[in-house]
Amino acid sequence: MERHLTELKTLLFEEIALHEALRDDLAFELAQDGNLNGAEFLKLQQRKYIRAQQIEEMEARRIGQVRSMAEAWQTEPRQLTLRAIIARCSPPLAGEFEACHGKLQTLVNEIRPLARETAANAQARLKAIDATLAVIGEAARMHPTYSEEGRLQQRPPTFKHTSA
Repeated sequence: MERHLTELKTLLFEEIALHEALRDDLAFELAQDGNLNGAEFLKLQQRKYIRAQQIEEMEARRIGQVRSMAEAWQTEPRQLTLRAIIARCSPPLAGEFEACHGKLQTLVNEIRPLARETAANAQARLKAIDATLAVIGEAARMHPTYSEEGRLQQRPPTFKHTSA
């Protein structure tokens, strides 16, 4: 059982590091909102996506570890929460698991508002882009030209929309 507990502790520490990195990326994105060039912004989005995938993979590994522990303790995996594991551990290890639990709770509570705010900023940028494209599209449809007599008239555009 000691091996299972040690592996679980290692997974939790790795998961904490990934959550901290994701939090830092979100905080950086929020602080740099509108100041990053396109390439930097895409790299940041890729990094956040990779971190989220790594967190999912780590979570799946943690769930597998808890299942193994549940089998060894002959209990249902759903009932073997981190709090239940802490209750079964000796004091030094229980304290480490308690610290991991608290740190993960804190990180999740820090990540949620950062994610909401960066998502809101992204939605605002998308709305601005949509509005700009609508103006360009409208200008393309209302392309003024002059007739042979020199009068201003509205004609369909003579250029492709993609050239705008």
